[in-house]
Amino acid sequence: MRKITSTIVLLFATLVTFAQVSTQEKQALLDLYNETNGTQWTTSWNVDQPVNTWKGVIVFKNKVIAVSLADNNLEGTLPESIGNLTHLKVLNLHKNKLNGAIPQSLTAITGLKSLNLSFNSIAGTIPTTITQMVNLEYIDLFSNRLEGPLPQDIGSLTKLRRLSVYNNLLSGNLPESISTLQQITDLQLSSNQFDGILPQGLDQLTSLKRLGLFDNNFSGNLPEFTQLEELAIANNNFNTTTTLALAGGK
Repeated sequence: MRKITSTIVLLFATLVTFAQVSTQEKQALLDLYNETNGTQWTTSWNVDQPVNTWKGVIVFKNKVIAVSLADNNLEGTLPESIGNLTHLKVLNLHKNKLNGAIPQSLTAITGLKSLNLSFNSIAGTIPTTITQMVNLEYIDLFSNRLEGPLPQDIGSLTKLRRLSVYNNLLSGNLPESISTLQQITDLQLSSNQFDGILPQGLDQLTSLKRLGLFDNNFSGNLPEFTQLEELAIANNNFNTTTTLALAGGK
């Protein structure tokens, strides 16, 4: 009898966990599954099982706080309903076959700390409303087909530690506000179509250790980045004399 009672309690706990993930959050995950050919994922979900058993989904206190499905053969577009995962802290969809645009709704998840959509075929522009995601610490959008400029108010992301957007089709001048990112340690802008001179004050970011600028159309004098551990500047239009003097021509 005691064994039966224990089994019933365990079953009830499982059902409660399943039920207390909100219908809205569960539907957002199902939309992701359906829109990205979930039955063909490398490791798929059994959607008849509780949400907290689904690969890459972390549930804490009945809230979905992380979705990590890197290198899992997701193919398709991100659903607009992904913005309903309002408690999300981590979204990692690196190295899949995603296309289409970054959903505008995604930028409403203001508690998100890490956004990784790198190594896909995502196109369109970076939504300007990404600057409202004030808790972001890591943005990895490299190796996609993104175009247009960086948002002018990128400096609003005061907690940002890494911005990695290399190997896209991004263009235009770097926004002046990028020089206010006091926490940033890693800024990777290489292999795009950026141009113009570097924003004043970029060399004063004392936390910045890695800066990738190569294969763009930057011009003017290269600041004296004395704090850097890594600097890549080849294939630009910097003042040659200054470049050789300050960066060894690398």
